[in-house]
Amino acid sequence: MKRIERFKLLHTKPSARYLLILLIGTFLFLFHSLSATAQQMNENKSLRIVWDNDYINLRGDGSDRYYTNGMRIDYFYTKKQKAKFPSSLLLNISDDNSNIYGLGIAQFMFTPKNISVPDIQYNDRPYAGALYSILSLQSIDKIEKTKVLSEIRLGVLGPMSFAKETQTWAHRVIEVTNPEGWNNQVPNDIILNYNISIEKQILQPSKKMLLVGIFETYSGTVYNAAGAGFMLRVGKFINYFDAGPVPKETERKNTQLFVFMRPVVRVVLSNALLQGGLINRITQNAEGYTLNKDQIERVVVLYDVGIAFEKAKFSIMISQKSIGAEFKGQYTQEYGSLSLQFKL
Repeated sequence: MKRIERFKLLHTKPSARYLLILLIGTFLFLFHSLSATAQQMNENKSLRIVWDNDYINLRGDGSDRYYTNGMRIDYFYTKKQKAKFPSSLLLNISDDNSNIYGLGIAQFMFTPKNISVPDIQYNDRPYAGALYSILSLQSIDKIEKTKVLSEIRLGVLGPMSFAKETQTWAHRVIEVTNPEGWNNQVPNDIILNYNISIEKQILQPSKKMLLVGIFETYSGTVYNAAGAGFMLRVGKFINYFDAGPVPKETERKNTQLFVFMRPVVRVVLSNALLQGGLINRITQNAEGYTLNKDQIERVVVLYDVGIAFEKAKFSIMISQKSIGAEFKGQYTQEYGSLSLQFKL
């Protein structure tokens, strides 16, 4: 029996073996990054948990379709010393060593409109899952009133993301429709993306209103796109572009409560969660179901509106998000997002 198992392992498809090695390497990369920077961290540490789901919807019409669930956990910290590899690959525009670094892990899953059908639903969204680690840096130039968020994402998409197992387990626990079509999901592939978001203060007519311009790029194996938009914040808040750090005593006393909106228009070159990834395109893998490039919508409109409450030790943000059609035949989807952040 052991010989048979060894034989099967040795004769596993090369792409699957490489991706299994990558999955293990992803978590080793995350562990190494955390270990390598542990001695450089100071007291400014926090934990953020973000949950997206199409049932967190104020209209009450959760659907279990398209982008159906996402979970992301980030550990944020500042450094006492100059950043080393791989953190040195991120964009630093700050002169006062107030950069906020992050280590995170995320899992996202996507389904077609009808999850009770086991067969391929042609011309609909493919089943797809993604699991990846995140190395990030938030850097602010308070003189130029500019913020740059850069991220490196490393992981896998396809069955190795365990999206099928996660959704099947969750639906069994809450006793709703079991997803039947995950056997047709986008094949295993590599995720390696470098994402940049630039925010520039445009206008602050009063302490209770802030207008920020946004430019973003996504480059890599899973998503290639560029977008632009703006963010409007109204309420009681501390402007993160203001020169000089906020005194801790002032921060402890301040309570922030504000609403915001964030529309963005994005031009999309490729999306591996719809089309399959790099290895899939090179090898012309026939497994799973994917869309071709002519089925992809090249211009996508995204909209985010929400409310945030922040204290010195914790914050909570609830928002409703809208995303336009990502492929021909899709319609606009709305889903909710809940974010909790705690200072450690």
